[in-house]
Amino acid sequence: MWGRPDILWGLLAIAIPIALHLLQLRRYKRVAFSNVAFLKDVQKETQSRHRLRNLLILLSRILAFSCLVLAFADPILRENDADAQTSRAAVSVYVDNSPSMMGAGENSPLLQEAKQKATSLVEAFEETDKFHVFTSDFEGQDQRFVTQNEALERIAAIQPGNQAPALDAVIRRASDQLGRRGDAAGWSFWVSDLQRTSHQVLGTQSPDTTVEWRVVPVLPNAVPNLWIDSVWFDAPIALSNEPAVLHVRIAHDASEGVDALPLTLRMDGVTEAIGSFHVVPGMSTDTVLRFTHGTPGPHVLAVSLRDAPVQFDDIHFMGYSVEAAVEVYHWVEDLDANTPDLVNRALASGAPAVKTSTGTSLPSPQELSKFDLVIADALTNPAPGSLAMLRDFNNAGGTVLIVPDSAGRGVVAVAEAMSLPKPRGWVRENGQVSQVQWKHPLFQGVFRHVPSNIDWPAYDRLLDRPLSLDEDVIAVAASGLPYWSVLTNATATGGDIHWLATPLETGNLTRHGLFVPMLLRVAQSARNVQSHSLTLGKDLALVVPVSDDNDNTRSADIAWTIHRVTTEESVPPTNAHQRIVPEVRSTPEGVKLGWGEALSVPGAYLVQRDDSTTASFGMNHDRVESTLEAWDVPTWKEAVEAEGWSHVEVWLRHAEGLGAMVEQHISGKRLAWYFFAATLLALAFESILLRRWNKLFS
Repeated sequence: MWGRPDILWGLLAIAIPIALHLLQLRRYKRVAFSNVAFLKDVQKETQSRHRLRNLLILLSRILAFSCLVLAFADPILRENDADAQTSRAAVSVYVDNSPSMMGAGENSPLLQEAKQKATSLVEAFEETDKFHVFTSDFEGQDQRFVTQNEALERIAAIQPGNQAPALDAVIRRASDQLGRRGDAAGWSFWVSDLQRTSHQVLGTQSPDTTVEWRVVPVLPNAVPNLWIDSVWFDAPIALSNEPAVLHVRIAHDASEGVDALPLTLRMDGVTEAIGSFHVVPGMSTDTVLRFTHGTPGPHVLAVSLRDAPVQFDDIHFMGYSVEAAVEVYHWVEDLDANTPDLVNRALASGAPAVKTSTGTSLPSPQELSKFDLVIADALTNPAPGSLAMLRDFNNAGGTVLIVPDSAGRGVVAVAEAMSLPKPRGWVRENGQVSQVQWKHPLFQGVFRHVPSNIDWPAYDRLLDRPLSLDEDVIAVAASGLPYWSVLTNATATGGDIHWLATPLETGNLTRHGLFVPMLLRVAQSARNVQSHSLTLGKDLALVVPVSDDNDNTRSADIAWTIHRVTTEESVPPTNAHQRIVPEVRSTPEGVKLGWGEALSVPGAYLVQRDDSTTASFGMNHDRVESTLEAWDVPTWKEAVEAEGWSHVEVWLRHAEGLGAMVEQHISGKRLAWYFFAATLLALAFESILLRRWNKLFS
């Protein structure tokens, strides 16, 4: 095919040497000369040679003109030249800079090898082609075609990224851009480590068949990797200056065991705990770090280990809130009754970690949202509006403890308001609790040893109430009916509902040793630790509970900002003070702060409202990238063929050999120099004919 077919019109210039040749043809003049008969034979021979000489000169000139025109028309020889329809190419190059590309390749880091191969690919095409270079970060600046020089500059500027898009997302990104290529031939290249977790072929939509797709793998070395999978607290609430136990789960793909690997916990940039862990092949490692909670308010944690060469998953960030106390609202109908005082005394034993307020009616919704637990104690005729407030409080995350009155007059209304099965009535019989689920999280840390031969609480009546599907029975009566149960709210942000099946006015629960720890554990579990460990690229918003602002002031009068915390081990100096203004929306659960793609760097973040810190969270890499297993080329080819992707091929070459692959399969072999050489040979042959012809035949 021809790179500049329009220049082929220049072949009409062949008429010039032909015209010159015709103008040189002239008739011979007859000149009288004596005795020339003996020259006739010589004359015939000379005319034949002269005619041959002129024809050869004409052919050499035609050949020279033709080869010169064809050389400027840029002749190209391709393997698939019969299928070529255009000489210009639109080239899309995906350079995988996901966290797994931090690994080591054969001679250098994987990302460095990927950049070298991408550079060779771009350089092998023509300057007149158009290029699309993009990375795993899917940056907006890469959604356009650029020149060859701009493409090379973009490749040179690629740095390790934080995103790990799936293969189908990469295909869509390239297809969308190549869909705007016009009449240019479309070529797409994936330069990647072909990590299995992000390059799933099964179920992925087939790439556009009008585009030729080439996979250029960079092969990682098989090295084991360790990473922090998750962290969590064992206690339901973090109280100021109280001991804390942080559980850490460490995953790995090591084939050999390792002992005494260091683990570090930093809180607000200060080292608070140092531990060690052991690696056992084939199973994850769970360990604990012990420290003391700080002052009330938001804090940030960074748990880190050391593992080379892949280090993006060696730190896990988490934000959490330390509380000064648990706020309990005790809702009763008669302040002078005996049982409300007993409940308040039991809760007071947990002071200052537990603060209790008592009233005969619920406070305003704004005030009620400040509390963590509402005890609905022996209500006989609750107002529908108050029950609606109680339901909203529970759906917003608050915990409710329902204690029936001795007549059971108000429990039906409470059950209906909370969308629970209605009780069928009282079962009046004397009995005792027969079993307690000591292993339930509510009792974790309450007793050093599981009690035995206990004189269980007694009762004289129990509510016969159908259990919900998600209801967990904590204490069982001798008759088999639930004595105490807890229902986890089905909504994502809802709180728990505790049911006590017997009134406090009867029986001996208020005098039993189980009464105080039961109430305190319900109170302490009412507010879970407000910990936030978010994932880059997946979590794009955070809900911050706000109780003292109305819908207007939340967005209009309050300045919300999110900024990254500078820590010694986690934050590069260039990005230490990243700060954004989030999108603010009011929701029933609080203020929803959205940042979209503005937060793209892992680390610890603080949420500020009018320069006052109200929440914290950690942003972490997706741990799916931690599993470094990659496709080998034969298995990848089998998977691609099984999906019918016949237009997706693998180019397994070093960077130096990719240019030849492009020239052989895409750009084609340039033949212009051969035609220039033929032009020179034709002119040289003409010169020989003009200067040396007579000597050759003399």
